[in-house]
Amino acid sequence: MPYSQPNFLAALEDGTFTFAYGISPFLFGLLVLLIIGGVWFTYRSTTRQLSSGWKTFFIALRSSVLVLLLFCLLRPVVTTLQVSPQETYLAVLIDDSQSMSITDIPEGLSRQAAVQAQLYDDGLLDELSESFQIRSFRFDKETQRIAGIEELSEAGTASSIDQALAYVDDQLNGLPLGGIVLVSDGADNSDSDPLSKAREFGARQIPIFSIGVGQEDIPQDIGIVDVSAAKTVLEGSVFSVQVAVNHQGYEGQEVELAIMDGDTQVVSDVVTLGAEGVTRRYDLELTPERPELIVYDLNVELQSGEIIENNNSYSFLVDNTEKDALDILYIEGHPRNEYKFIRRAVSGDSSLRLATYLQTGPEKYYRQGIESATELSSGFPEDREELYQYEAIILGDIEFDFFNADQLQMIEDFVAERGGGFLMSGMVDEEFIGTPIADILPITLVEENFLPSHLRGGIRRGEHPTGELFFPRLTNNGEFSPLLRLATDDSENIAMWRQFPELQGVYVTGRIKPGAEVLIEHPLLQYQNQALPLLASQRYGSGRSMSLTTASTWRWQMMLPSADQSHETLWRQLLRWLAVSAPERITIEFDREFYNVGDPVNVKATVLNNEYEADNDATLWMQTSNPLEEFLDVPMEWDIEEDGVYRASFVAEEEGVYSLLVDVASAAGEASDSSAEKRAAFVVTPSLREYTNAELDSGLLSRISEASGGSYFNLAAAAALADTIEFTPNAYSREVEIDLWDRPWLLGLLILLLCADWISRRMKGLS
Repeated sequence: MPYSQPNFLAALEDGTFTFAYGISPFLFGLLVLLIIGGVWFTYRSTTRQLSSGWKTFFIALRSSVLVLLLFCLLRPVVTTLQVSPQETYLAVLIDDSQSMSITDIPEGLSRQAAVQAQLYDDGLLDELSESFQIRSFRFDKETQRIAGIEELSEAGTASSIDQALAYVDDQLNGLPLGGIVLVSDGADNSDSDPLSKAREFGARQIPIFSIGVGQEDIPQDIGIVDVSAAKTVLEGSVFSVQVAVNHQGYEGQEVELAIMDGDTQVVSDVVTLGAEGVTRRYDLELTPERPELIVYDLNVELQSGEIIENNNSYSFLVDNTEKDALDILYIEGHPRNEYKFIRRAVSGDSSLRLATYLQTGPEKYYRQGIESATELSSGFPEDREELYQYEAIILGDIEFDFFNADQLQMIEDFVAERGGGFLMSGMVDEEFIGTPIADILPITLVEENFLPSHLRGGIRRGEHPTGELFFPRLTNNGEFSPLLRLATDDSENIAMWRQFPELQGVYVTGRIKPGAEVLIEHPLLQYQNQALPLLASQRYGSGRSMSLTTASTWRWQMMLPSADQSHETLWRQLLRWLAVSAPERITIEFDREFYNVGDPVNVKATVLNNEYEADNDATLWMQTSNPLEEFLDVPMEWDIEEDGVYRASFVAEEEGVYSLLVDVASAAGEASDSSAEKRAAFVVTPSLREYTNAELDSGLLSRISEASGGSYFNLAAAAALADTIEFTPNAYSREVEIDLWDRPWLLGLLILLLCADWISRRMKGLS
C-alpha cells in the first residue's frame, strides 16, 4: 500500500536529508562554489558597462539558477519514519466527565462542544483516518468504546486518565497500536498516577498526543468543596454543618449561605469571602424539624459572572428518625432538688430514658424509670452484662460505701472499655480518692485537710465562700461548645447565659487533669491559681467523663419563667453527649462522606457480643433499598484482619436516599431482638469533584505526552496534530525516502529566477 503524501516541513524537520546519487553535502558545497566562481568569471567583461552592484546582482541570480538545477539533478531526498496507512491503529480517548460541560471557551462554547467542532465538524478525525484505523473511546472514571460524538453525555462524576489508558491497552492488546490521542481538560481527580502508564507506553514506542481543552485559569467562580455534617442526630439536637468554599475573583465579596429543606429556608448566613484560591470553612447550626430522613440542600448565592454554576449547591442527608432511647443509670444518694429537676428535664424527651435508684433513707431505696420489675431490684448492677445495657452512668451525692470494689472496677471498665459516659454531680465522698472513680473524673480529688480554710467544707449555704451565690462563667471552650448551646447565634447564646439566675454552692476539687476541658468555672474562687471548675469533661479510654461540682442547677428552672426551656435543653444535651458515644452492639460505617451515581459503596459493620467484645462468629445479611424502592440482599463477610468487623459492597446506581438494614444472628444465639439489627441510610448526590480544580491542567497533559514520546497541543492548535502523529516514530513506523526535486514550489522558484534573469538582462541591454 502506498504511503501518504507527507508534509514537507514536518518531514524535513524530523527526517534526514541526503542525495539519492550518493553525493555528499561537502561535495555539493564544493560544486556550488565552482558554479559561483564560473559565473563570476563570465561576468568579468560585459557588452555594456555595469556598476559593481548590478554585476553582483546578475552573478547571484545566475548562480542561483544553476545551483537550483544542480540540486534537482542530484535528486535530493528526505529519509524519515512514517506510518503505514491503514496498517496501524490510533486510539482516540475523549474526556466525558462533567467538567467538560463547563462553558469557558472564548466562542461561548462548552468544552465538549469545542471538542466536537474540532474533531468532528472540522474533520480532524477524518484526516487522521486517512493514515490510521481509528478506535474512539469515552472516559470518566470508566472507559467505553463509542461510535460517534452522539454517545458523549458530559455526565461522568469523576475523571481517571490512568484507568482510561489501561483500558485502551487492554482492549487493543495484540493490535498494531501506533499512538493514542488524549482529549481532556486534565482535571484528573482519581487516586492513581497516569504518568506511570504513560511511561509504559513510551517504553513500547506508543506515543500519547494530548489535546488540552478549557482555560488554565478560571477567572470567576465560587464553589463548594465539601460539606460536613452529622449523619445521625437525636431529636431536638442542635448540630453544626460545616461547608468548605473556594473561589476565584470574588475576594471580599459578601455571599449568602443557605440551607433549604425542600422549598423552605431553614437557616442562612451572610459571609465574606477571603483570599482567592484558599479554601475557607464556614459553620451553620441546624435543628431538624421533623423525625425522619431529611435531605437538605446547601446553596451558595450565585454571583454575577460565575463560569461554573453547578458547584454552588450540594445535598446532604440527616437521619432524624425516631431511635431507641439512650439508657442512663442514675444513682442518687438522697432526695434533693437537683435529682427532681434532672428527672423533670428529661421526662418529655423520648431519646433519653433515666433509670434511677434513689436512696431515701437507711436501707431504703426508690426506683423510677425502670422497664421491668427486675431492673435495679438488687441495687447497682452486680455483673458487666447488666451494667453494659446502659450507655451512661450518673452518680449524685452517693457515698463510697454504697459500692463494693468489684462494682467500682466495673464502672471504670464501663467507661474505658464499654465506651460509656460517666457524670459525677454534686458532692464527692473523700473516700473515692485513690479509687477507679477518681481515675475516671476529669478533675483531681483533694482531701479537705489540704485545702485552704476558706475552701473547706464542701457545698455550704450561708456566709461560707463555697456556699455563696454566684453567676457561673463560661470559659472560651464553653462559649462555643455544643453542650452549652442555647441559641444558634453566638451573641444570642451569650446573652441568654447572662440572664441565668445565680447558682449557690460549689464543691472544691483539685486541678484539671491534662487533656480535660473546663466549660464552666466559678467567677471568683480559685485553687492553686486556677478558677474552680464547675463543669469539666474529658475522654477516658473509649468513653467520656464529666464532673458537675454544684447541686443548684435546679435554680435555672425555678427562677426563670415557666415557659423557659433552657434548663431542660442543657441537661438533655449533656446527657445525650455522655450517652451517645457508647457503641451499640452493631455499628455501621461507610467508606466515604458522600457518594455519586456509579460509586462503589463499601459498608463496614462492627458486631459486639453481650459483653461488648468483638464477635467473630456472627452471621450477617445486609438488605439495601434504593431510591426506586428496589431491594437487594447480600451477605456480609468477616474481615479476617479485624475482630468483629464484617464487610459488603455494592454500586450506587441512582440519585437519592438509600436505606440499609444489617441483620445479625450470633453464633451463640444470644442476640436479643433489639440488638440483632441495625439500620442506616446515606444519600447519593450530584458530584462536586468535577467542579473542584476544574481548570485546564496543561502541565499534567504535557507530562503524559512527554513521558510517552508524544506531543501536547492546545485545542486551538490541534489542526497540526495529523502531520505530527504521522511523522512521530512509533513501534510500527517504516523508513521512507521522499523525493524533493519534483516539488511544485521548486519548479516555480526556478521559473521565477529565470524570468527575473531575462527581464533584468533586457533592462540593461545585455545579450
